[in-house]
Amino acid sequence: MNAKQTPGIINRILLALYCAFVITAEFVIRDFFPYRYLLILTPVLFAVFFLISPYVLALVSKINIDSCNGENKKAGDPVWIRIALYILPLAVLLIYYYAYYPGVFTFDSVRQYEQAVQGQYNDWHPVMHTLFAFKLPLAVSGGWTGSIVLFQICCFSAVSGYAFNTVYKYAGPGFTVAVMAFLLLNPVTGHNSVFPWKDMSFAIGTLLLTAYALRIYFSKGGWMRSPENTAAFILATVLTTLFRHNAILFTGPLVIAAVLFLTKKRGAVICLSILILCLGVKVPVYSALGVKKAGSRKAESLGLPMTVIGAAVTYTPGSVDEETLRFAYKVAPKEVWEEKYVTGSYQQVKSDKRTNNEVIEEYGIRKVVSMMSGCFRRSPGVSLKALIKLTEASYILADEYNGAMKTSYEYPDTGNPRVQYVLREYYNFTASCFPYLFMRLGVMHLLLIVSVLAKCRLNKRTDLKKILFILPVFIYNFGTGFFLTCNEDAARFFFYTFMLTPLLLLFILARDDRTSHAGGSLSPID
Repeated sequence: MNAKQTPGIINRILLALYCAFVITAEFVIRDFFPYRYLLILTPVLFAVFFLISPYVLALVSKINIDSCNGENKKAGDPVWIRIALYILPLAVLLIYYYAYYPGVFTFDSVRQYEQAVQGQYNDWHPVMHTLFAFKLPLAVSGGWTGSIVLFQICCFSAVSGYAFNTVYKYAGPGFTVAVMAFLLLNPVTGHNSVFPWKDMSFAIGTLLLTAYALRIYFSKGGWMRSPENTAAFILATVLTTLFRHNAILFTGPLVIAAVLFLTKKRGAVICLSILILCLGVKVPVYSALGVKKAGSRKAESLGLPMTVIGAAVTYTPGSVDEETLRFAYKVAPKEVWEEKYVTGSYQQVKSDKRTNNEVIEEYGIRKVVSMMSGCFRRSPGVSLKALIKLTEASYILADEYNGAMKTSYEYPDTGNPRVQYVLREYYNFTASCFPYLFMRLGVMHLLLIVSVLAKCRLNKRTDLKKILFILPVFIYNFGTGFFLTCNEDAARFFFYTFMLTPLLLLFILARDDRTSHAGGSLSPID
């Protein structure tokens, strides 16, 4: 390796630390080694990966995505290419819609459907999602239930087509075909598309925002000079933020990354506009609709502390202090913890009729977190395992990212059983042959991390601007992991990551000289 190819020492350390952490976590959840041995094993793993890292990073650093400097629209390019990029995702997703017509309505979806029909809203399920994904299509179609999932699929197809056109503009036909194949051949994409979940609408919003981010980045902010584009960016950010209660973990960092390409005044105006619109919807609009507040959600947001406390109380009660035991047994009787608790999941205990989650509200966040810290001190082994089991979906490479097909949801009888059978067999085929490509969230994260560390200098301003566009995925995924009460629903919580990863790689792997060609003012559909 020459000096130019040699990765920085900080990059090597970060990659070695992450890889050592992932392998150690694998050992913990599988009980390969006693807890005390990890203090020796982890440094050894770090040393091994540190020695290997320069060769891996140097190899990845040679990968480049070529283009026509952001101007891929040749004079001879027929318009049907751009149109086809919209039609292809729609054609694929309509197959799933036909198979599972009118869509798969889970308990949450049924509650949101009822709210849309009755006009009585509760913000436990984000009201903006209920209005956009349920109320709007029902109102337009005259109450046709099948319009809900069809509207979702049309939105998904339109945004996917826009994203594909964006990739085509900046990376050419070869990479565009690869991105389309990755997204459309993944059976998890199709199966999730027939579930009218807030997670799906959130995924659509993040895909659109990432496509906007690509245009902002490669035009050095020129794309945002258009008032129409600015309005589209603000509207997409507001909707995506309101589709999930924790969506700000993604939209907030992305807005920060985007406005760094603008003047301070323009960036401040955009941030203020987003804030005002979000508050305008959450306060006066929701008040006018008579939206009921969701109430305190501490039992939902304290998933990590309750999971760790549950592990210590269930498996090592003798090492837990009296205050924590009293708290745990106020929340649920001892027999409930023994019967229902599963390592890394508070969900079954929380859902039991004998459980009183109001106790968590009474104690408050600070007290519950303090008791969790005590569990780590007194029962480090079981506490660490509970932490890893809860958050493993984001980094464990062998953890299967279960798609909707692996759940216990009841599928409609009104669809086509034969097509359903074919789609299920296709799912099983891909799960067996390409699990690390389509169903391992940890693989997507590792792919992004290795690419960033191989291609970016952490002390270079232009590279830091790239990295800021990658960070929202990690902030949202790892941040959300700490709020979960179980990771059984990781398939829908983090599904969007598979959609975004190819686009994020374009930020990292594109040749640096491409960014020197600032694009002009483009329309929202250009």
